[in-house]
Amino acid sequence: IEVPRKCLEMRNRVRLTDITVRALKPTTGQPTYWDDTLPAFGVRVGARDKTFVLVRKGGRRIAIGHYPAMSLQDARKEAKRLLSLTEIPQLTSPPVRTLVTLFLETRSRQNKAATKVETERLLIRPFLPTLGSRPISEIKTQHINTIVDKLMETPGTATHAFAAIRTFLNWAVARRYITHSPLAGVPLPAKPGERDRVLSDAELAAVYREALKIGYQFGVIILICIHTGMRRGEVAGLKWTYITPEFITLPGEASKNGQQHVIPNLVGDILKQIPKRSDYIFPSNADTPFSAWSKNKKRIDKACGVEDWVVHDLRRTFSTKIAEWQLAPPHVIERLLNHVTGTMSPIARVYNRATYAAEMKIALEQYELRLHQVLAQHSP
Repeated sequence: IEVPRKCLEMRNRVRLTDITVRALKPTTGQPTYWDDTLPAFGVRVGARDKTFVLVRKGGRRIAIGHYPAMSLQDARKEAKRLLSLTEIPQLTSPPVRTLVTLFLETRSRQNKAATKVETERLLIRPFLPTLGSRPISEIKTQHINTIVDKLMETPGTATHAFAAIRTFLNWAVARRYITHSPLAGVPLPAKPGERDRVLSDAELAAVYREALKIGYQFGVIILICIHTGMRRGEVAGLKWTYITPEFITLPGEASKNGQQHVIPNLVGDILKQIPKRSDYIFPSNADTPFSAWSKNKKRIDKACGVEDWVVHDLRRTFSTKIAEWQLAPPHVIERLLNHVTGTMSPIARVYNRATYAAEMKIALEQYELRLHQVLAQHSP
């Protein structure tokens, strides 16, 4: 039996669940409702019964079993078994843009807000402008390689973008929108590894001076990274509600490790100069956290003359300088960095609930004094 054209249309696709199948009313038209999570599998509703069906190669439709004698779970399991035995044509091949939207909606339930924003940035900016309108089934390995190659000036960005695209494609395979990922077996574009780059005093001063010249937004982000040791994504996602005259408080959903992070606010003078035009301190044009890293990083690199550094190196430099200048013991440095591992064991963290706010403030105040000395010593 050839599948009617109307059965191939997206409007006949629903997410089949036990509740959905049970709620389908008997009808004389015998419509088929195709499963959104497993294309080519569906349930045909007749006047007397409901039949689980599967589209075979060439458009031939076969019956798997009748509901409720066969449960939806067993029917889907049998459909997957048949899919593994023979090539089943896709009912549709949705455009990449549609599936990326669905992917982000479903994955956001599993990930922290910061992770969702980062994944969205890595997928939408380099991926969708070039391939968004193409059907997912037409995406080839070379299409993605071309996108990633253009990002190789910043190997870390290229690697993260590659990983985000690969995760999306694996999701599309699991949903049966494609039979295999074009990135299956393809290695990362750059080898990930632990960086140990710490800026020298002269380099730190050079970056600081150019950040002052650049100003809001990117320059101020760099300054806050230098003064606080916060991660770049945490600074980019700062909201005004996180700021008080005394403290900067990152809620768990805004920090990388999911733990609330509270540090003394010694950058109030910098923040006072920023206009309040959004809930975010550094909003994009779409009112999301700042994300224009690449072009701004190139700009500051060219101006300051410091080579082979990334924004995260400022965090490592921050912690190294505090230790090198003997401004705080290791456990206070760990608190400043919001590390969940390090000098204090997990069990010790459970029982030691001290915030070390006073110690952190003293360390930051001493760090500020030494930082100003460095800037003075290396002024042009």
